[in-house]
Amino acid sequence: MNVTQTVDTEEIRRKLLAWYNEEKRDLPWRRISDPYAIWVSEVMLQQTQTVKVLDYFSRFIARFPTVTSLAAAESDEVLKMWEGLGYYARARNLHKAAQYIVEHLGGRIPDTRETLQKIPGIGAYTAAAVASIAFGEPCAVVDGNVIRVLSRLFAFAESPRSTGAKKFFQHKADELLAPDSPGDFNQALMELGATLCTPRKPGCLLCPLQKA
Repeated sequence: MNVTQTVDTEEIRRKLLAWYNEEKRDLPWRRISDPYAIWVSEVMLQQTQTVKVLDYFSRFIARFPTVTSLAAAESDEVLKMWEGLGYYARARNLHKAAQYIVEHLGGRIPDTRETLQKIPGIGAYTAAAVASIAFGEPCAVVDGNVIRVLSRLFAFAESPRSTGAKKFFQHKADELLAPDSPGDFNQALMELGATLCTPRKPGCLLCPLQKA
């Protein structure tokens, strides 16, 4: 595997978290610590731009403010609230998972990645995101934004889809993760990929990691 760059892990953590604390976008799901709302936001943000999610998130949470209210809703109503956001399997899985949580877990969202991932409708990415952001479990999240940041940070010369690339990026994300602030670190890495380390015309001169 062709990787040509090494980095200072502690320096990356310090710089990235400092940048995030100063520059992070003011998003509604970042103003709260409710695991349910964080879960909903993470599902909506998959394969969908943040600007589009904003209104949908607010309406969805207003209509289904708790996991219990979502579980009790009819499937058609859930899909109607999702209408226009696309990738409707996400809504069906969210609804199915909410029903499982109410029926089998007493309406309490689990606080570990391992337990979250056992719930039908919750995958590895969502489980890690909720566990780290809502509960502070030190588990790294890897999405398209994170892969792009890590590819550039480590001068990864192969295709991100190449054999072994997935393991490489997960390993590097695990290695870099700030154990005392896993939720903020995960969000910071994703935020960097979404706002500066973009696919086209990245803002390299503004990147907090350019000399890490």
